[in-house]
Amino acid sequence: MAIDEALADRVRTDLSERGIEWEERRMFGALILMVGGSILVGVRGGGGLLARVDPVESADLLADAGPLYAQVADMGGKDMGPSWLDVHPDAVADDAGLTHWLDACLRR
Repeated sequence: MAIDEALADRVRTDLSERGIEWEERRMFGALILMVGGSILVGVRGGGGLLARVDPVESADLLADAGPLYAQVADMGGKDMGPSWLDVHPDAVADDAGLTHWLDACLRR
């Protein structure tokens, strides 16, 4: 599935407005945006995010979002661990939602 280019542009705009420089690579079936050589976030097909967060915050982020809006990411049937969350497209449909998740990724 192709990545959601509109969401990718929104992520790029948000990072640019914060003065953050990034690199982009395609991996994990997503467009990965890297800051300082580390993965920050991935834009998935269908409009979701692969969010890399602080594992200490993961449980709270999941509880706040609810199971329909975020869950621990799965790759090939294997749990990727608490640092990697799949964020549903509805959770980033508006700017406030996208900012919430990018803030969480940037705190890592």
